[in-house]
Amino acid sequence: MLICGMFAGQASAADPDRPPIAPPTDFWQDKGFMNMAHQGGELEAPGNTLYAFKTAIRYRGADTLEMDSYVSADGVLMVTHDMRPSGTSNAPNSSDFEVRDLTVEQLKTYDFAWKFTPGKGHYGFNDADPHPYRGIATGDKVPPTGYTANDFTMATFEEVLEAFPDTPLNVDMKSEGSDPSVSLAAADALAAIMNRHPERSDDVIAASFDQDAIERFHELAPNHKALSGSLDGTVPYAFGGPISPAPVAIQPPDLFEFGSVVRTVPLLKPFTDYDGFALHVWGSDGDPQQETDPFYARLIEEGADGFFTQSPGKLHQYLCEAGIRRPDGTQRCSAQAPDLAPVLRVHSFRGPGGLPTGRRTWTPLLIGNTGNVAMGNIKACLTPDRRSRRTVKGSCVRLKSLRPGDIATLRLSVLPGRKAKGPVRLTLAITSDGGSRSVTRNFRVIAPRACASKGGKKGGGLLCGDTDHL
Repeated sequence: MLICGMFAGQASAADPDRPPIAPPTDFWQDKGFMNMAHQGGELEAPGNTLYAFKTAIRYRGADTLEMDSYVSADGVLMVTHDMRPSGTSNAPNSSDFEVRDLTVEQLKTYDFAWKFTPGKGHYGFNDADPHPYRGIATGDKVPPTGYTANDFTMATFEEVLEAFPDTPLNVDMKSEGSDPSVSLAAADALAAIMNRHPERSDDVIAASFDQDAIERFHELAPNHKALSGSLDGTVPYAFGGPISPAPVAIQPPDLFEFGSVVRTVPLLKPFTDYDGFALHVWGSDGDPQQETDPFYARLIEEGADGFFTQSPGKLHQYLCEAGIRRPDGTQRCSAQAPDLAPVLRVHSFRGPGGLPTGRRTWTPLLIGNTGNVAMGNIKACLTPDRRSRRTVKGSCVRLKSLRPGDIATLRLSVLPGRKAKGPVRLTLAITSDGGSRSVTRNFRVIAPRACASKGGKKGGGLLCGDTDHL
């Protein structure tokens, strides 16, 4: 398929046979990498509750909140991931107990922290696990200071809007199997709410997997600017086609099936850059490293603009240590450059595991400026040891400047001649007016036939490599 041969961080610029599609608002552009709390971070707090949303913003480093929605029996847009309340609460596990069959008053009687276990969420529920917030919603336990029993029930979307007047939101109009009426009902309800809140036109993204729901919402709320591309609409967009109505963001899973499983960011990034859309990613659960530092580093290296994380506290810690600032440019934590100075940070260096003779091997380097002022005069060189310099050629690349909080991917190359023999010691040296960094690695020089090809055979189309994170 189109992207089977793409390499992370090396997607080429898009040149689709169409003019760019401008986003209706630039609110979501140039925000850096955003910590987007999926359900408020359901592995750290009871998902899709006001308690999860409030603690994600107050204490766990989230920049935005993501939530899902269905419509109750009395026409109210409710915030929940599952159509059946029993998935996350003490509601009866019955087909008669779906959100669309119950009123707000009925839904508010259930405890949506009932199945939550720290670090596990409600997934793989076991009654023997600890459930520290169970009983607060029903009045059997005193809520934490500053919170109420209602913070542990199912919230209405209007309650969320009222609680977070200045926090960017992402609300998914959920679908239910092959029944289109579910997401369309959510679109009707959400459009009515957003028409009453025109001040939230830019910072509340209306999202859905279903193209029909996006189109219905846009028809009913034509002045609302912030839309996501539907999953239905993203598939043709991934091959250069147009997408309508014009979104502010494309929001795919990190992995997707296009004949074979592929990474979506390298595929979509050239097109989102061409059009000016943000690229927000959610976890497909297909990557065994999901919600780990290497997983976050790879998404950033590939060019994602945000991740819908189940663990915003964990992602916050990574972004803090990596020096990646908040969307408004402020520091995430006290560890980040308190003085006015540029600070060079090397986020990752994807080093080749082997160097095939006679072939140029490209390797990406991710660097950033974690300081408070612009950094200039950046130079990165990959240099072979003295013994190998006659037969192995390294390379240098320059970057004029990096603004505070910005990150950049540089591409360096190594070219072993036909007479080169391993091992080769390569030194990566980076200098700038914000400091310098050097690291040395040993690599093998190998004959071309020793590398596996893209098709799994010996010979051409070499794929030799591993990753080192500094």
